[in-house]
Amino acid sequence: MIIKEIRINNFRSYYGSNYLSLSKGLTLIIGDNGDGKTTLFEALEWLFDTTGENKKETHISEKRKSELEIGESDVVSVSITFEHDGEKEIEKCFTFEKEADNSIRTKDYKFIGYFNDGVERHSIAGDRLLNMCFEPVIRKYCLFKGENELNVFDNDTALKTLVDTFSNIKQFDDLVTMTSGFEQKAANAANRELQNDRKVSNQAKELNTQLTEVASDIQDINKELAQKRLSISEFKSKLELLEKNQKTSETYQDLKERIKGLKDKRARLTALSMCDYSTNLLDELWILRSFPSIIKEYSAKVSALSKEKRRLDKQETERIAKEAGEREAISKIQKLANDFVPLPWNLPDKETMQEMIDEEVCKVCGRPAHKGTPEYEFMCNKLNEYLAHVTTEASRNLKTEDPEKTLFPNSFIDELHSRQIKLSGDTEQEISKIATTISDQLEFITKRKAELTVVEKQIQDLETEQNDLLLQSGLNADILDKSISDLKGFFDAKSRAESRAAELEAKLKIKEASKAEIQDKLSRLEPTSSMTLVYQRVHTAFEKITKAFENAKEQNISNFLQMLETEANKYLQKLNKNDFYGIIRIRKTFNNSATIELYSENNVEILNPNGALKTTMYMSVLFAISQITTLKREQDYPLIFDAPTSSFGGFKEDTFYNVIDTIDKQCVIVTKDLLNVDKKTGEKKLDLDTIDKLSCTVYRIEKVEPFNDKDLSTIQTVVKHIK
Repeated sequence: MIIKEIRINNFRSYYGSNYLSLSKGLTLIIGDNGDGKTTLFEALEWLFDTTGENKKETHISEKRKSELEIGESDVVSVSITFEHDGEKEIEKCFTFEKEADNSIRTKDYKFIGYFNDGVERHSIAGDRLLNMCFEPVIRKYCLFKGENELNVFDNDTALKTLVDTFSNIKQFDDLVTMTSGFEQKAANAANRELQNDRKVSNQAKELNTQLTEVASDIQDINKELAQKRLSISEFKSKLELLEKNQKTSETYQDLKERIKGLKDKRARLTALSMCDYSTNLLDELWILRSFPSIIKEYSAKVSALSKEKRRLDKQETERIAKEAGEREAISKIQKLANDFVPLPWNLPDKETMQEMIDEEVCKVCGRPAHKGTPEYEFMCNKLNEYLAHVTTEASRNLKTEDPEKTLFPNSFIDELHSRQIKLSGDTEQEISKIATTISDQLEFITKRKAELTVVEKQIQDLETEQNDLLLQSGLNADILDKSISDLKGFFDAKSRAESRAAELEAKLKIKEASKAEIQDKLSRLEPTSSMTLVYQRVHTAFEKITKAFENAKEQNISNFLQMLETEANKYLQKLNKNDFYGIIRIRKTFNNSATIELYSENNVEILNPNGALKTTMYMSVLFAISQITTLKREQDYPLIFDAPTSSFGGFKEDTFYNVIDTIDKQCVIVTKDLLNVDKKTGEKKLDLDTIDKLSCTVYRIEKVEPFNDKDLSTIQTVVKHIK
């Protein structure tokens, strides 16, 4: 069976129609994580599954579902065209439809095969055609997901399945079963005749009683021995895992501790980066964040008002003082020489006084009063006194009618100044500190959040490294979590089981020797009846024949394993060209399963081969099985791998694909190898230099951009033919 074409329609991320044409040799399908590599592999698994109807809604493209209108339908399908005694085709499909309540209904499941008979094309049940051309037992050794599934002997029935499928052992099984039945019947007949014979009856009965007891003891010993051997095997497997992966375990524990430390740090940073802004706004007075500038402006304005008030107060005081000074001077002028009591201020009157001054004569006494004389000056002063008195009285009368108001009758400016004084000093300093506190707090939170982002990235990187370690080692976290005490416990338990098994094996040999001795005594009894002798001889003959067939069966298994070893080592040498590879040995275990082991040429077992060597070891066995299949069935079958080389390095990848490219075997490898990161753009690009050196078919699968990384309905995988 050689696959020529694969067609995928609306299967998960493969929206719409997608097509791949495969070569007879190597086909590489290259894609990054999340691009649809595993989905492609699972599409083939779905197609090759013949266990029953399967039309899960999860198989439907989310993008196509999101486009459907109510009542509209489309089809999910996966099909292959292949060569097997002529060209044939197998298709599995079902219809999906959008209901009125926006739910999706699946229907019309079909699994159909097609083949050509001359010029006519015929249909047949898909599972029937698939099983005719690609038997289930063969399919078990053709599809492999990841490196961890490459060990075909990782279950107890694998060896028997292989031997039954590819050797002639079944005919030995039938012969052993048949002759064992004959031998038992012959033994029963011989014993019956011996016990009925007069001469040896008592001896035969006694020997048969002993034989029954010994057989029962042997059965009990074998039962316990099988349990101990199983325990030893389990302890050995666990110890091998712990011993072979001691470095892996140490690395895992180191990663685990580092992740724990980072998670503790993340918890602390999360707590430190939290802030109740609403509470702080009022309780911590953060609402006054911008108040210092307001205080400053307020103080400046109040200071200016206070200064202006003081200036105006001074002017008013000076004016009042000046007016008070002038009144005091007039009062002093009114005093006469020789301390005479002056005339009343209104005598003489203004007109008379002015007249006397103009005529320069005192009309009271009749004497002249020329300008410049004391008499003249006296009359002028008298007139001025009159005028001053008139002015003062008028002012007094004005005050009586409209009392003079103070310049600043209220104390508003003083109150503002008092408030300004209260806000200055310690209060202003405390308010100024709020801004600094907020700034420091926000800066602190920003730094913690930045640290938190770094820690989150570190945790993600370490968890990815941890998962990669588990994937490459093929172990689970429980095994890697085993402590030294667990390891010691396994050693002690295995030692006790081995000690008990040794005791049982020694005891079993004694019992089997005793059984053989009893059987020998039975066979040497000399009965009187000739028929009894015949029964004895028939039993002996069937016993020898049964042992011969059992030995032939074991030899057949040994020959098959030797052939498998030989072919596997040929591929191991090819897959590890210019590198160390060792020798593969396939050993049958006590429970009739098998283990694949790797040895150095000096007969030292390589207990912990590196990931790449371990992978090529298992792949070599798979290629050998495929080669034997071709020889036995005269038909070739494809090997399909999903990400089998995740533990390979760059150089190993190049060598591996160059070797696979030269092997005359259809091999489909879905991988993320041969993708390099562009240092300038950070994008993943094909390693075209390496690809150009290969003669195989190459496809690139990738997600269509842009897409929403949280919405499956935006994801679509496209298939690009590279060469």
